[in-house]
Amino acid sequence: MRKLFTLADNWETIHTLIKSYQTSSRKRKISKRIMVEEKQIISGIDIGTTKIAVVIAEWNKSDNSINILGVGEAPSDGLKKGIVVNMNKTVNSLTQALSMAERQADVEVNGAFVGITGDHIRGINYSGVITVSKGSNRQPVGQEITQNDVQRVLDHAQSINLSPDRRILHVLSREFKVDDRSGIKNPLGLAGHRLEAKVHLVTSAINVEKDLQTCMEKSGVDVVEFVLEPLASAHSVLDENERKLGVILVDIGGGTTDVIMYHEGGVLHAGTVPLGGSNITYDIAYGVQTTLEQAEQLKCQYGSAKSALADPEENINITGTNGRDSKTISRKYLAGIIEPRMDEIFRLVKNELRKSDYPGDYTFGIVLTGGGSKLEHVIDLAQEIFQQHIKVGQPQLSGGVSEKVNNPRYSTAVGLINYGRQNWSELEYGDSIDINSIFKRSFTKMGDWIKTWY
Repeated sequence: MRKLFTLADNWETIHTLIKSYQTSSRKRKISKRIMVEEKQIISGIDIGTTKIAVVIAEWNKSDNSINILGVGEAPSDGLKKGIVVNMNKTVNSLTQALSMAERQADVEVNGAFVGITGDHIRGINYSGVITVSKGSNRQPVGQEITQNDVQRVLDHAQSINLSPDRRILHVLSREFKVDDRSGIKNPLGLAGHRLEAKVHLVTSAINVEKDLQTCMEKSGVDVVEFVLEPLASAHSVLDENERKLGVILVDIGGGTTDVIMYHEGGVLHAGTVPLGGSNITYDIAYGVQTTLEQAEQLKCQYGSAKSALADPEENINITGTNGRDSKTISRKYLAGIIEPRMDEIFRLVKNELRKSDYPGDYTFGIVLTGGGSKLEHVIDLAQEIFQQHIKVGQPQLSGGVSEKVNNPRYSTAVGLINYGRQNWSELEYGDSIDINSIFKRSFTKMGDWIKTWY
């Protein structure tokens, strides 16, 4: 203990120890970049069934551009359909992906926007109605609608009875109605007596969020906000015209397939189908009697969503494992395993779409994204089932984009960056890198490190 006090009296020694700890630490390097006022670090983390992806970006507020600084990815086997089933495995994968992204970006992640999905997610269309402040139905002219009025009506729109184990994740406004005028997107400044808000409420299971938050905390990162994964993906692959005129986004992930529907700029419906790319991998492993690792490779390299379009003359050699003989299958045979599962996924998505209160066609049809959208001939199968225009969407950013994230696999992670840019709270997270907090954290860790030596 006396040695520790002696060290504490010597600032140069403390400084050396801090630098030594930072150099030898598990994962983090303090950024050499001192953030200026107009720039902000934003991090997005997609915690999926098959992979965990971390994207670190720099947001230049002066021109609203985004520059990708670092990308990290690690295999994930601690989750099942968006739910943590093994915390240690999830934390290890998360730490690995974080370390990779932080090294590349040369910046430490303190807080991140985190994607959430799973069949615990529920969506419901709801509405709230208020009388405009100081207004009276007896007056011929209504009162001007203020920000307070808008907040009150949105609060009223989410006054829904929920079970104690659930909470409202998002309140997504669809449209406002002022007296008899409907289809209003922004009622501020309009005159009226009665204000109505139509919203889409997204709810989640509190315990599922808690488990994800614990994993984040064990990895040394705070959750800035949980974001519904298809909502995040929409922020990276859909443009304003698509959201305004009508579009459906189908995000085919590893454990789940997420759906979100837009019309006139608002969200009509959001839902989740509990099937994804990992189910196809299992089908292949069972069908050709091989390992999951080899099945995943076969899916990515030779997979097709339409057996009729697969070349029956093209053969695939499968190396034998665990004492099994090597074998040869045709690409058409492999597609015959994949197509039924993709057909099932799309038909479940179609059933999910029927829950919406908008039965009409969508101007921009359906946009597919996520790792499953990379399957060959997936557009052909989707067009056959949905009878609408189909395209594959990939991340879009206004600034520089690295080649790695320009891929449907990263739609959610990149979308979390864009969501963070649009919804950043300066009051809660004014600076992503705070020198004082870094020193405080480093000093605490340094003390623990010293104890291992004395």
